[in-house]
Amino acid sequence: MNSIDSIFINFPELETERFILRQVTAKDSKDLYELYSDPLAVKYQQSETMSDMEQAKKTVIAFLKGYSNKNFIRWCISDKLTDKVVGLISLHSFDIFNFKSEIGYMLNSKYLNQNIMTECAIKVLDFAFNIIKLTKVEASINPDNKRSIHLVVKLGFKEELLIKGISFNFKTALFEDRVIFALQKDQYHL
Repeated sequence: MNSIDSIFINFPELETERFILRQVTAKDSKDLYELYSDPLAVKYQQSETMSDMEQAKKTVIAFLKGYSNKNFIRWCISDKLTDKVVGLISLHSFDIFNFKSEIGYMLNSKYLNQNIMTECAIKVLDFAFNIIKLTKVEASINPDNKRSIHLVVKLGFKEELLIKGISFNFKTALFEDRVIFALQKDQYHL
């Protein structure tokens, strides 16, 4: 069994100073609805905002299934004091032959400008490089998403390329561009 397979045996809970990065549970449906119905939080996502709680409940099931099928690890960013889920962060698109994956994240807009995603991304990158033993983590970002670009640059990612028309957006029914940023293990120094 390689190190990537081993992370899909028991969900890897992580802890930062202010947050627990944990697996989603049914009780998180309300917080997920708040997140996915927030127009600013989903602005660069490729789907519509949620319109009812039933969609949030289905999202919980999809997250659990995605993990059990070894497709991704999607952590809820849960406040240590309140257990409120303020955002999500994930590793996905695992390439077991080249020991790399992609990172993704979204944050409830009520919690912007508090360095939450920086704090959580550092913990996820430590996990990716030191536990899973990945050699590269990539981020595929809409070129207009300045907040996301700022975050990955702050974390040490380097821009690798712009891919035109690579990502279909279900909201707009258009193909969008993506800028690919990458961080190599030997360049990670946070």
